[in-house]
Amino acid sequence: MTGRGKTIMAALALAGAFAAGWVVQGWRADAALAQLRQDHAGVLADIAAEMRAAADAVRAYEQRIAQAMAAVDKKSTEDLNNAKAETQRLRDCVRAGTCGVRIVTRYVDQPSGAGSKDAAAGGLGDDAITLDAGVSERVLDLRDAIAEDAAKLGYLQQYAEQCQRAGAMTAAKKAPEN
Repeated sequence: MTGRGKTIMAALALAGAFAAGWVVQGWRADAALAQLRQDHAGVLADIAAEMRAAADAVRAYEQRIAQAMAAVDKKSTEDLNNAKAETQRLRDCVRAGTCGVRIVTRYVDQPSGAGSKDAAAGGLGDDAITLDAGVSERVLDLRDAIAEDAAKLGYLQQYAEQCQRAGAMTAAKKAPEN
């Protein structure tokens, strides 16, 4: 073989070695890329599982809150209906004349002498004043309004407590772990 033939053979051997190295390096890169894809898929699956668990926990919490609020609503409605029924019973009683609305007065003796009993001074003393039918109706209307407002306030307080608990739980879950 001549010098030129040896050079060509050496060049071909070098090219073959380079090509073989290129192929082997490609296989290694493909294997590394496949491993990265597999690791990435595992991380995504873990994130998806955590998200499903978090969503399930939120739905369960919302259901518990909804049940608690439904119970509060039911109790508030029952209390309000009972108060309205009692007021209606009183209205019927007043209309029938079997009972009435009275204001109880009580004499209070003041140590300063400003409220001392004096036989000559006219005073109510311990007594009850019966109101006429129109005033009695207005008093019973006020009683009804107070019962409604108390029921609304109670309901809103329970609602606010549930919202506060939900906010506290959300804040606790967002707090960074040390």
